Amino acid sequence: MALTNRSHTFGNIAIVVLFAVLHFAVAVLSRALSYHDDILLTVLTIAMVVIISIRNNTRVEMVALLTLVATVSGFIIGSWMWMPLNEIIGNNYIAPAISTFLITTALGLAVHFITKNVKRFRANKNVLGSYILNVVIMALGILLLRLTYVALFRWGVYNEGTLLNYVTETLENTWALLTLLVGNILIATRLPFASNSYVRQHSVMAQLLMSLLSLPIVVALLIYFDVPHFAVAGGGILDFVRILSAALMIDVFVVAACILIRISTTTQRELREERELKHRTEYQYERLKQQINPHFLFNSLGILDYLVQEHETDRASNFIRKLAGIYRYMLNNDQKPLVEVREELEFARMYIELLKERFTEGMLFEIEVEEQYHDQYVVPCALQLLVENATKHNIVSIDSPLTVRIAVEGEYLVVRNNLQIRTHGQPSTRLGLENIRRQYLDITGRDIVVQKTDNEFIVKLPMV
Repeated sequence: MALTNRSHTFGNIAIVVLFAVLHFAVAVLSRALSYHDDILLTVLTIAMVVIISIRNNTRVEMVALLTLVATVSGFIIGSWMWMPLNEIIGNNYIAPAISTFLITTALGLAVHFITKNVKRFRANKNVLGSYILNVVIMALGILLLRLTYVALFRWGVYNEGTLLNYVTETLENTWALLTLLVGNILIATRLPFASNSYVRQHSVMAQLLMSLLSLPIVVALLIYFDVPHFAVAGGGILDFVRILSAALMIDVFVVAACILIRISTTTQRELREERELKHRTEYQYERLKQQINPHFLFNSLGILDYLVQEHETDRASNFIRKLAGIYRYMLNNDQKPLVEVREELEFARMYIELLKERFTEGMLFEIEVEEQYHDQYVVPCALQLLVENATKHNIVSIDSPLTVRIAVEGEYLVVRNNLQIRTHGQPSTRLGLENIRRQYLDITGRDIVVQKTDNEFIVKLPMV
């Protein structure tokens, strides 16, 4: 898996380098042919972002945002970055090409690492066609937007210098910035990122379009009419278009930041929930495995058979009730993250009684937990797993009795046993302890404490 991921990353980096080289070549040729229209560079940028995003299974709304941000960033940065490079290099052909190469490389790598760590799109036959259609429409829409800016430049509506002035004016307007921030935050929090369905994709794209169309218009009106002073600017419709163009550029970055934060928090929450579910499932499996493993069933049935043959009907009946009680407890608390210490101690006592039938001598148990701690909570079946581990990995005999003590120390329910490790038998994998640790970390945020001395093995379970 790691090798596959590394190969996938190298493939995306190769794509970025390829497109950066293509950008460099197109920039040199366009200057050499006195063709200064950068639309072809925009098409290459859109293609690069879409290819990398699709390779990373990125959701369509993220493809739209990243493509928009990449093309706008390349346009803004590229408009000024080549000039200081030209002063250093002194070549009007090479300086813009190098600038374009560096910007393309930076944007491509940024897109790869962003899409690598956000919520993925899981393609299936029902939504794949819709996904491709949305990506195509999105790419054409962004290209149309870029053509609009080119037309505005050609018509003399503004140039690079005036555009920067209007961007600065918008950023200095408190009401304009508040409108963009609050509006985009509200839209981002309402976007349905939890589904890949066709309806949800169109819902997301519609809300993104609403943001990119409505909020810049509101901001342009605020600035144009100088709200709250209402001193109308004298530039007419042309001035309004310039303000709107600047507001749209700023909104691209604001909406991208808001949605990236939203997707990041949503992804982290879902990953945490998936991890907790995985750990809980592993813990439940470990508990079940402890109780249905052949040795446990063989020993339990062997004891029961012995009691029946010896006509110990009362002990046999009691043994069956306790065995049933163990499974009943596990079933009743299967989905509970925590149980009261009182319940857990009662379950541990039932399990200990079964062990006493198996180890009639050579095993001692001491439970000293005051009543005041019975209302606190622990992870279910943790005590039983620890007791089982003690009997599984240590010698139990009359000559070398195993002593297990359960008590409270501070905020911990402590299980300790004397060490007399078996020289033969299955070595400890510590999987049971690791599963208990994961449960505590996922549910309570607190870790268990495991200590091993020359004479004792100690596990401390936090009480909640």
